[in-house]
Amino acid sequence: MNIYPRLQAADAKEMSRQGELAFTMIEIAIAIGVIGFALVAIIGILPAGLDVQKDNREDTLISQDAPYFLDAIRNGATILNVGGSSVIANSAQGLDFLTNYVQAIRVDYVVNGVTNNTVNFSNFNSGAEIIGLLSTPQNNFLSPSFASNYFDITATVRALSGPATEQQNGANTGVSSVMAFTYQMEVMITPFNSFAPSTTNWYAYSLLPNADPNQILILSNRWVEATLGLQLPYSPYLLPNSGTPTYTGALIYNLFDVRLRFSWPVLQNGRVGPGRQTYRSLVAAQMAQATTNGVTGWFFQPQTYAVGAAPNL
Repeated sequence: MNIYPRLQAADAKEMSRQGELAFTMIEIAIAIGVIGFALVAIIGILPAGLDVQKDNREDTLISQDAPYFLDAIRNGATILNVGGSSVIANSAQGLDFLTNYVQAIRVDYVVNGVTNNTVNFSNFNSGAEIIGLLSTPQNNFLSPSFASNYFDITATVRALSGPATEQQNGANTGVSSVMAFTYQMEVMITPFNSFAPSTTNWYAYSLLPNADPNQILILSNRWVEATLGLQLPYSPYLLPNSGTPTYTGALIYNLFDVRLRFSWPVLQNGRVGPGRQTYRSLVAAQMAQATTNGVTGWFFQPQTYAVGAAPNL
């Protein structure tokens, strides 16, 4: 009895042929070519993906450090007058660790649009020195030539945030410090006037035939708040007749525009990469000047408002 059917000659030939089947060299070459095209496309996209990841990481570090510096500048330090000299009662407490991250601060004095002089600060001993320098306000803001005559404060900072491998206990030295992400932070603080000229021109409004005395008073009060160091002849709508009054704008020396402009990364050759970002905030407080370890700086006085312009401002 036969369990399997008899093999025919045709069946034997087919089985022999199946044992010889395989890919030809042409088919293998085509397959390798298709895989090669795919790998070229993948390799071409990979650098772009890595760049996007790097840019996102750097943007994240800047977005974390910027609010911290804004708050540090806004909080300032308490200045007391002891024995005729200014003393920092609250020396920017908790900020001394910034000495491990702020590598240098450069002050460029620009005259007629050209850098005329540069002063460099480094080797800081306290956070108060750093905050005091960064908080220095512009003192030439009333000049018609302010746009081309001012000073620029630029700090070179190693990122406060980032991987633990780049921190090295916050030290500003060592291999991890050299390899860490570093950026430049440009700080400009300017007294701020939020009133448009048309809303303070009480004199022009008073010349109108149907000028409202109450509106004249409102406009004149705005002018007093927004004008610093100017004089006007006596007007019955301003102050009692006591000669020619001098007006100093309380708004200007109690409200400041703070701008932080970040540029990154700082390369080993000293150049700065293409990254740019700007943060701005308004700070309502007076400013006071004090000296720390021989470094003269300015500090916001939170919840304190002045009735006159600070000296040297």
